[in-house]
Amino acid sequence: MREQEEVDIFDGEGGLYRCQVSKAHQRRAQIRVVEQIVSIKRPDRAPSLAVALLKGQAMDRAIAQATELGVQQIWLLQTDRSNLPLKGERLDQKLGHWQRVIASACEQCGQTWLPVLHPPSTVKACVDKQANGVAIVFDLAGAPLPRQVDIHQPLIFIGPEGGWSDEEAQFFRDQDVARYRLGGTILRAETMPAVALALIQHLRGWPV
Repeated sequence: MREQEEVDIFDGEGGLYRCQVSKAHQRRAQIRVVEQIVSIKRPDRAPSLAVALLKGQAMDRAIAQATELGVQQIWLLQTDRSNLPLKGERLDQKLGHWQRVIASACEQCGQTWLPVLHPPSTVKACVDKQANGVAIVFDLAGAPLPRQVDIHQPLIFIGPEGGWSDEEAQFFRDQDVARYRLGGTILRAETMPAVALALIQHLRGWPV
């Protein structure tokens, strides 16, 4: 962009600003805020996603699509059958990369709040930390998805390619987590977050 051109910039916390480039350079630029266009409160009924770690671009797509569909919390799960062990410097690099994926998805769909990305944890730890939300897990052994649901802050669990382990499945049952299935359809782990979120959001009437 050139000097004096205008650009809209969001701060990741609900604010959207009309700005003007005051200094243009190939490596560095300066802008000045002309006006604040909107200030949006964080959606208080938004869903959260708990998704098992996936390899490569599959994880990028799952996180980007979840962001576009309105999640405000993304919990990464290190499940019993996850095939992507992360720790130390590699984990920090991945988290930084996924934060950029989230920011890019927000730019694409016009969301002004950046979802919170939580580092990998177990299924049990995630449920314990999200005591205020209503947990939902998609499982071939679950009940048919109802035609309408009234759920405040749903927390949707998506497992790895290999599915939930027997111990994790039993934990969901012990915690009375709502379990639903999509008929007899088996979708890839990277596809399920978008499908599950779109269905739940639609059944809830797309509340904010």
